[in-house]
Amino acid sequence: MGVKQSRQEITTYHLSLNTKNCYNPSLRAFNLNQTVKTAIDMVSIEIFSDVVCPWCLIGKRNLEAAISQLAVEHKAAKDIKINWRSFQLNPQLPLNGISRAEYTSTKFGGTERAAMFYNRIQQAGQEVGLKLNFDKITTQPNSAILHALVYAAEAIQRDHDFVENLFKAFFIDGVDLSNKNNIIALATDIELDTTTIEAVLNDGLFMDNIKEDIQQSTLLGIQGVPFFIINQTIGLSGAQPPAAIAKAIEQSLQEP
Repeated sequence: MGVKQSRQEITTYHLSLNTKNCYNPSLRAFNLNQTVKTAIDMVSIEIFSDVVCPWCLIGKRNLEAAISQLAVEHKAAKDIKINWRSFQLNPQLPLNGISRAEYTSTKFGGTERAAMFYNRIQQAGQEVGLKLNFDKITTQPNSAILHALVYAAEAIQRDHDFVENLFKAFFIDGVDLSNKNNIIALATDIELDTTTIEAVLNDGLFMDNIKEDIQQSTLLGIQGVPFFIINQTIGLSGAQPPAAIAKAIEQSLQEP
């Protein structure tokens, strides 16, 4: 499952690192001068992402805009298959999470530095139509269970809905995603059955998938998210702007 190429087989366009394991999309773009096809088809996109990473939500919006742009420019943007892959920014956190205050203090060395960082992300979010409410977040969760539930949702073809709901719950509504009742409610909203939810929460269902994703990200040299792999040939690190993502999709179709 996932991308099976070695690190050397994927051409990666990096953006500058904003902070540990989370990429700032605005620092440096790249230039792709490729012949444009008249139609975009048969595109696979693997997204290594963490549902508690704000840049990943912004990157998702940019990807959606890129796909819409391609649909307009090429009159056809079909068969674009998106697969969500697991990446944990903070795998060391306890399963019940820690307080947001403790998390930001440890990560940024104080509330003032954290506020500066999150203000920049809020501005970036506004540019793509998001109102990120970091002040509402009370608990920083360990995201392992959330990733496992994304795989459960993929099995019923609701993974995109579930990822979107997780992002909104955490960054917009400030839902405590370490609370099992909240997690169950979100999973139930996309019609995951009780047996599957309990197997994920209590029996480690899909945890092997997460381990495989993490091993794959290490093999590919992925150090931060979001990270997009397009048609198993082009790698994009960071929440790149829609035009850059669209050009990378076009380039991937020119690969032999």
